[in-house]
Amino acid sequence: MAFKNLFEPIMIGSLKLKNRLVLPPMVRNWATERGEVTDRLVDHYAALARGGTAMLILEAIYVSPEGRGFTYQMGIDNDALVPGLKKLVDAAHQYGAAIGPQLYHAGRQTNSKTISQPPVAPSPIPCPVQREMPRELSAEEISEIENAFAAAALRAKGAGFDFVEVHGAHGYLITQFLSAYSNKRKDAYGGDLEGRMAFLKNIIKKIRAAVGPDYPVTVRLSGEERVPGGLTIDDTKKIVKELEKLGIDAVHISVGNYGSFAEGLMIPTMAAPTGALVYLAEQVKKSTRLPVIAVGKINTPELAEEIIANGQADMVALGRELMADPEWPNKVRDGRADEIQRCIACNQGCIDRLFAGLDTQCVVNPLFGREREFAVTPAADLKKIMVIGGGPAGMQAAIVAKKRGHGVAIYEQGSELGGALLFAQKPPHREGIAWLVKDFIAQIHELGIEENFNTEVTPELVAEVKPDAIIIATGSECALPPIPGVNLPNVMSPRDVLSGQVRVGNSVIVAGGGCVGAEVAEYLVERGHKVKIVEMREAIVSDLGFADGVQLRARLEKLGVEIFTKTKILEIKKDGIVIEREGLPARLAEAVAKRAGRQGKRDEIGGESLVLCLGSKSVNDLEKLLVGAASEIVVVGDAVEPRRILEAVYEGYAAGLNI
Repeated sequence: MAFKNLFEPIMIGSLKLKNRLVLPPMVRNWATERGEVTDRLVDHYAALARGGTAMLILEAIYVSPEGRGFTYQMGIDNDALVPGLKKLVDAAHQYGAAIGPQLYHAGRQTNSKTISQPPVAPSPIPCPVQREMPRELSAEEISEIENAFAAAALRAKGAGFDFVEVHGAHGYLITQFLSAYSNKRKDAYGGDLEGRMAFLKNIIKKIRAAVGPDYPVTVRLSGEERVPGGLTIDDTKKIVKELEKLGIDAVHISVGNYGSFAEGLMIPTMAAPTGALVYLAEQVKKSTRLPVIAVGKINTPELAEEIIANGQADMVALGRELMADPEWPNKVRDGRADEIQRCIACNQGCIDRLFAGLDTQCVVNPLFGREREFAVTPAADLKKIMVIGGGPAGMQAAIVAKKRGHGVAIYEQGSELGGALLFAQKPPHREGIAWLVKDFIAQIHELGIEENFNTEVTPELVAEVKPDAIIIATGSECALPPIPGVNLPNVMSPRDVLSGQVRVGNSVIVAGGGCVGAEVAEYLVERGHKVKIVEMREAIVSDLGFADGVQLRARLEKLGVEIFTKTKILEIKKDGIVIEREGLPARLAEAVAKRAGRQGKRDEIGGESLVLCLGSKSVNDLEKLLVGAASEIVVVGDAVEPRRILEAVYEGYAAGLNI
């Protein structure tokens, strides 16, 4: 397919861009505590520019110290930060990319731990996620923040940035002023939409006065906030008309705020549809002459091309897609779209880590943020490497080792590569996992890595192969807790169920309400089974990311899955389980007690089959058996400790790089 529209130049004010592809702002959390640019950031943005994206919008950069939202976020609030920012400009310009910062103030969507003072806001209304009472800003303080935006824009221009974007989306301070959901002021900064726009309009006017009429300024807005009383698309179209009068050069249309984050649209989850926000950009485009940037899980070049060709937007923003593969634009332009390393929208390494206060990573691209540290270079001493296990850790280790020039062979006990991912891809809305498996296998085939299936590795086989190095990636298996009846024939593992190797009864009890148990429950209900989940903790899927967890719980509730929390399994029987309840939800407690005809904590739940989802244990008997069998033996992934895909991929990559 030709992608002629994606690679047409476009003007953003006075700035000519070489194509229609945009890097949207995403906080990496890689700066210093003082907001300074690090070498890690420079290397990363250089890689993005080299990859062919025309317009790089730096992550949200705070314009004032109390506006910081994350501990290691970049800042632009003082002149001492400019030399570091200039390094980012130079890194982008050497590859012909335009680059500019997104100017931002968190407002109430931060916390006192991060900024060492109470958050500020237009009105004293807590953010529903941060849940900290903000201090209401005075008119004088508001004016000072407006000035801070203008001063930041002037610093950006002085540093050599090609444009600035003003962050008026996602529930941060500007949105807080724009929205009646968060702005209850009675002065000139509140009231109707005209009053609530005053803060943003003043910011734009002051920025224009500082940087001049020809310096490109764009604004990001939430097309809708998707909360009661929040901004609607009609509000946003009115705001854009006012911004157009003030001479801005483009608008970037996203969605939501922290209050609607759990919908999984602001940062689309794996379950969210592709191009989920394009309809908002399209509606704005119909009401303005300004160039419009669309964003939101635009995860294939075909979709990106279609959006431009159909006039739904003028440019498309590729966020996590460029985290997964910064060469995405070059590969599409050069007819190599089938080589793109696809984002799977898992959010494990990026959003989940960011909101946990950690540095961001990428499940499918360990080079993300480690472009120098993880660069693959030829090995000085070529070795014969035996990789035992074809799951994500083993596949990643084999790929990196082969790229370095080693002779690599994978030995897999099963009949195909994928390991635990072969089961993880089976539940509804987990298509991204299937993509990851396919992409790993494609690389293995392209590199010509030797594959040995249906092979149990023994010390005798290793002695026959005579490897120089061994990577043990034997994964994990279902843990069997010491519960009476655990070995009954009606008890099965999640892998048994998801592989279709066992017959499951009509009524099923899923023991364990973590991510695995909940996904197995959804899988079974969609196939006509009646399912109950029994979980010891207060809530299910507490091991899943926030938005993914909320969505999965909502789907299970809609599907009619009965959920028993704070419930311990005492015994497994052929027709159900004996439980002890520590505090069932009132409705369920009453129903269970009524069915059982008693009020005590001990009770029984009936079910023909029980799926045991109570954790996993490492499979690693070989490490001790193979001592001395090779000069190097490395254990990676779940064979070390059962965890997530992220850890498996990173450990596999490091093993392949360092062996």
